Amino acid sequence: MLNSMFIGWAAHDYARRTEGELAGQRAARVADDAQIKLEAMQGDLERLLMISEALWTILKEKHGYTDEDLLRRISAIDLRDGRLDGKVERQGPIQCPQCGRNNKSNRPACLYCATPLNRDVFKR
Repeated sequence: MLNSMFIGWAAHDYARRTEGELAGQRAARVADDAQIKLEAMQGDLERLLMISEALWTILKEKHGYTDEDLLRRISAIDLRDGRLDGKVERQGPIQCPQCGRNNKSNRPACLYCATPLNRDVFKR
């Protein structure tokens, strides 16, 4: 009787440790995946910054814009939502011009009638 109780306890303890190890391994995989995605996003951000800088340099050289012009425009865009906070207000639902129903702002066409939705390409 004592022997079977010990075996039962040992089996339960082993199962508990194994579950913990599996959970730890899953957590490590999730962390590794997150790190890979973060590094990819950082690379994308660096490329976008370089593209923005190249485009701005072309505009300055070809059209005579100044850094002050750019800063004024950035501030004007930032203030569209009434707050100078470095963020652009998120776009809310878009009303379909055909059926009048609301759709999420990331949809290219109405979910209900498939009419293309008029969206600002720079809205988030």
